[in-house]
Amino acid sequence: MPYCLFSHAMLSQLWGAQTSMPSNEQLESLNKQLWNAGIIGALRGTLVGLVSGLYLNYKYNNGPNVRFFNTPYKFLYLISWNVAGIIFTTDIAKTKLRHQIAIEDEIKRDTFLQQELAQSRR
Repeated sequence: MPYCLFSHAMLSQLWGAQTSMPSNEQLESLNKQLWNAGIIGALRGTLVGLVSGLYLNYKYNNGPNVRFFNTPYKFLYLISWNVAGIIFTTDIAKTKLRHQIAIEDEIKRDTFLQQELAQSRR
């Protein structure tokens, strides 16, 4: 069984208690979207960390300044930007997924209501 990003508690928050649980295809799609968002966030965070790290490295290690920005700090700085990028993009992706799920659920409710009204008129 592949690793699942959504727990049962998160699914109950996303779908709500009164609706049905998603199918395996929907879960795979949601997990794939979150993994993609995490990878994009890692790349963005790495890019920001590299560019700003190079600037800080030049600013604090050249000229009259003493050696300040050592290698362990460089790695920690890059990793922290990487984690921040992952967190922010997955949070944005979860918000978009909640909105998408709410719209799909509303469409399902509307179609069910229309079918029930059509059957009751007969």
